[in-house]
Amino acid sequence: MDSKLPRRARPHVTRGPARARPLRRQRLTPRSDSPPRSAPRPQSTPAVLRFTRHGIPALAVLAGIVAMCFGTATSLVGGAGLIGAGLAIWLLSWFYRVGVDGDRAREREERARVYFERHGRWPEQ
Repeated sequence: MDSKLPRRARPHVTRGPARARPLRRQRLTPRSDSPPRSAPRPQSTPAVLRFTRHGIPALAVLAGIVAMCFGTATSLVGGAGLIGAGLAIWLLSWFYRVGVDGDRAREREERARVYFERHGRWPEQ
């Protein structure tokens, strides 16, 4: 089961000085001497997006309240289900927004780290 290739005593040494060099990171932003800018001010949220975030859950909760007003046992259970669905829709939308904000914060942090590696000081934000 011997290989036909020549055996090296210490194969991990063959890379030489390349082994000692750190890996280069990919640049996230073009190189400049100015510190990274903070995130641009968000513009007003479009009406369709506001309706999707808040209007649809509010309509579901409102439909649940209206259904509960009929007073039968079935309408009470159905109304409670609609209210729960409206709150779940709103909560999922909120979780998504929190996740997107976290991604933006990580991107800002990475840009600040690149600036720190280049200039030796943390950028003022």
